[in-house]
Order: sequence, then C-alpha cells, then structure tokens
Amino acid sequence: MARLRFGPSVKKSRIMLGFTQSELGNKINPPVSATMISLWENERSQPSDDQKAQIKRFLGSPDSDTESVSAPEREGEKEETLDGPSAIGVWLNKARLGVGFSVPELASKSGLSAVSIYNIESGKSQNPQRTTIEKLEKAMGQQLSLEAKEEAKEEATIEGVGEWFNFNPNSEAEWPNAAGIYVLYDISDRPIYVGQGQKISARLRDHYQKFWFRAPIVQYAAYVGIDSKNLREQIEKVLIKFLKSNAVLNQQNVDR
Repeated sequence: MARLRFGPSVKKSRIMLGFTQSELGNKINPPVSATMISLWENERSQPSDDQKAQIKRFLGSPDSDTESVSAPEREGEKEETLDGPSAIGVWLNKARLGVGFSVPELASKSGLSAVSIYNIESGKSQNPQRTTIEKLEKAMGQQLSLEAKEEAKEEATIEGVGEWFNFNPNSEAEWPNAAGIYVLYDISDRPIYVGQGQKISARLRDHYQKFWFRAPIVQYAAYVGIDSKNLREQIEKVLIKFLKSNAVLNQQNVDR
C-alpha cells in the first residue's frame, strides 16, 4: 500500500486531531510559524531531524518510515486526498462537545437537520455551504478558524471550475439557490443522479415530487456553482456518460 510522504502525512494527522498550523507550530521547540508548517506540509521546505522528531511525538508518529521525495520526482503525481472528516468536521465535533450539545440539540439550535450534522462530523459532508457553517457558529458561539476554512476550501476546489459544496438533499432549507451542477448519492455514496440548473433549489423542488427523492434512495448531495448554461450542459452530459449505468436515475440520458 502506498504511504503518504512526510509533509502530506503531517497535514492529514494534524487535521484529524483538530489542530491548526499555528497550534502545531507552537508545540515545536523553538516554535515555528504557521507559514513554516504550511511550507513543510506542501513539501516546499523540510524540517530538521529534531523538528521531525518533535512533530512525530506530538502527532503520533505520522508515517515515520516515509522518505522525502524531491519535487522533480513528484511532478505529475495526483495529490493525495483525505479520508474521514475534513477540518470543518473535526472543528464541529470538538466545538459541539465543548459546549455540551448533543447532535439533536445542536440541530434544534442551529435550524439544521441532525443528519446534516452527522454527515459533517463523519466526513460524508467534507465542505458544507457557507450558510451551514454560519448557522453552526451562531448556535455554538464559536468561530471556525480562517485556516480551517481555507484548508477545506483547498480540498474542495476543482481547478478551473470552482468549489464543490456538500448539502443535505432531504432538507429543503439547505437546498442551494445557485446555478450549477449537482450530484445525488445513495446511502453507499454511489452517485445515482446528475443534474444542472440555473437555480438548483428549483430543480430539487421538481425532484421532490418524485417517489425516488427520499432517503435512503437519495441520501447525500453535492454541487459546484457554474453560471454558464452551455458549460453546465456540457459537464452534465460528460458526467452522465462516464457514470453509465451507475447513474441509475439518469439511465434514459446515458446515450442521448
């Protein structure tokens, strides 16, 4: 099994433990800046052996046997993705437990569904919408750090297209009003429907009248905002073509 290199493994361990780059930097003796931690995580610089040892002790020895790989060797490699909750999910769990809220209590105070909160904390929802984060911040009286927001945004951004957001399709209050492409997933994370529209919430309202638009047939959803109608239609066709029979609710459009 391929292992993460030291820099990406530090980032993964740090996010999973819920520490910011600044907090990790302050645990090193002598302390280093968040900027330096970022350089190490992105392998634009290397910590000393002593600094590496301190990081391993603090984070639980992330991939301690992994050797550094030079930039030329890395060129063209696909960036590793993270499993489990995002930085936002880790923050939410720590903040919720810190104020003593159960998931149902936080759902009631924030106006979100309990399913949405479970999805964020478990990693099903990696990058919730800005309005969702704002509701959670207000309910708990705690702000998500700018660094955590930037990390989640970096992970969810598709270069040349835009930022990919998750939302709960079974909660009308969370339907996005943006123009874009959206994908519906079943309980096993399988994409089962691809759609596009000038106003995604209006398209979802149409779906809502259908028998299949219910859990567990439709369990999760994600979208990326795209203003251009032509581009939306092109991407929709490409995605449906690639999904083939996996897009069970789009099958009539696979060969259109």
